[in-house]
Order: sequence, then C-alpha cells, then structure tokens
Amino acid sequence: MHLSVRKATEDDCKLLFDWANEPEVRKASFSTEKIEWLGHTNWFFQKLKNPNSLILILEADGSPAGLIRFDKDTEQNYFLISFLLDEKFRGMSLGTTLISKGLAYLSSGQQGPIVCVGFVKKENIASQRAFYKNEFLLESESDDNLKFIKTIE
Repeated sequence: MHLSVRKATEDDCKLLFDWANEPEVRKASFSTEKIEWLGHTNWFFQKLKNPNSLILILEADGSPAGLIRFDKDTEQNYFLISFLLDEKFRGMSLGTTLISKGLAYLSSGQQGPIVCVGFVKKENIASQRAFYKNEFLLESESDDNLKFIKTIE
C-alpha cells in the first residue's frame, strides 16, 4: 500500500465533515456533539486560509484514508496535533504513519526546533500507541486525558 500526505483543499470540505461526524470520531473527540454543516464550512475555510494551521490528508493508494491537523499556538510556540482515520482504514496501524508523514511535511516548511503537542482521551489506546511509536513523551495526565509532546530539531 502506497501512503502519502497532501495539503487539504476546498474540495475536501465534505469529506472532512463526514469524517468528523463519524460516531467513533465524535466519541474520541473532546467535543462529542455532532458538527453542523454551516459551522463546519466556516471553520474549514478559515483553517485553510490561516497561516498557523495546516491540514493534511493521508492517501492510501490514492484514496483518502485520514487527516492530520497542526494548529500553531503562537503564544506558547507549539503545534497542537489532531488526527483521525477513516473507519475503513482503522486497525492497520496507520495512525503511526499518519503522524510520521505529517511531522515530516510540517518540519520541511519550518525553521529551527518544532514542538508538537497532542491530547488523547485515556480510553483511546490506538492514538496513544501512535504517539508513543513516533517517540512522543507523555508529559502529563489528567482524570480523562494524556498530554504527549515531542520536539523536532
């Protein structure tokens, strides 16, 4: 299976909407409410225009398989990571590849060290595994989530 990442385009709006509202994605999200179309389109097009946001689509043999998003927190100088996989591609350890390819893409366009942070619900073992396999460190833990961090030199 050939895996690659590409920048999201306006044509990906409906795909991301469908992915975001998939029941397992909502369950794994910190905001579990269903996302409405108008709110999604406003959010999506703002993200595409925002220089501090990068949305990448993972493709498996040319088919969309997942997404990874990096949002730069300019005050604390780190990138917050969010990612998901299409339900057809879960259980194949592609989260690890998605993070790895996303980090490579992000770091190719940045100068100096990059700090990346990801938050994962405690019950989301697959996402935890993907962060660990990409050599993220567990920085902290709360009642319901874990905070992972990695610095790329």
